Amino acid sequence: MTETPAIEVNDLTVAYREQPVLWDIDLVVRPRALTAIVGPNGAGKTTLLQTILGLVRPAAGMVRVLGHPIRKVRGRVAYVPQRGSVDWDFPTSVLDVVLMGTYQRVGWLRRPGSEERDRAMAALEKVGMEAFRDRQIRALSGGQQQRVFLARALVQEAELYLMDEPFQGVDARTERAIVEVLRELRDRGDTVVAVHHALQTVPEYFDDVVLLNVRRIASGPVEDVYTEENLRTAYGGRVPFLQGVTDVPVTEPPTP
Repeated sequence: MTETPAIEVNDLTVAYREQPVLWDIDLVVRPRALTAIVGPNGAGKTTLLQTILGLVRPAAGMVRVLGHPIRKVRGRVAYVPQRGSVDWDFPTSVLDVVLMGTYQRVGWLRRPGSEERDRAMAALEKVGMEAFRDRQIRALSGGQQQRVFLARALVQEAELYLMDEPFQGVDARTERAIVEVLRELRDRGDTVVAVHHALQTVPEYFDDVVLLNVRRIASGPVEDVYTEENLRTAYGGRVPFLQGVTDVPVTEPPTP
């Protein structure tokens, strides 16, 4: 029996003001794996995540999540947005931010109880932020804020986690802690898809990779598709990732 993909995308096109951001994307993400979405600025990485989540309406194509339209499985999917897209001036505590992850199950009109608070504290402990439970979220460093948003996703007890640059702006210690949490999710049978920009850590952190630049350049197991040839196609020109350089020149996306 064929296993149901975690995500299946067919003939997907997304356009802003008639300019294609994603063009004719076909993609299958296998379950129980850590998958990176990699590509230059303007490649459509965030747009792809948001379209999978149903936050962006495609011009054409179909997306199925866990075998269904996203509206039928939204409660089984957790999302960690880019840290820069969040209004950190909102006056709320770390614990309250994490408790927001329980609203999908308890409902927005019922206050989280002791069970939800215990789950929230367990999630904060997992990311090393339990001592900050009463701190205002805006008073934290960038890496600490990222950990809190990861904890909020963890309490959702989802099957699929979509993350937009979870390592952005964090220190090495926080990055290692996040990687460990992602591996634990995979090992318990969940799927993680993350937009990632540090090319040299893709083989270390991820099982699969999607190379994207408006079109899907290649996707599959890292050992099969994460090659210098595919990276040059995705980024254009010379890609010195083999020397650990992550500042890849940004190029114009391929013409649809």
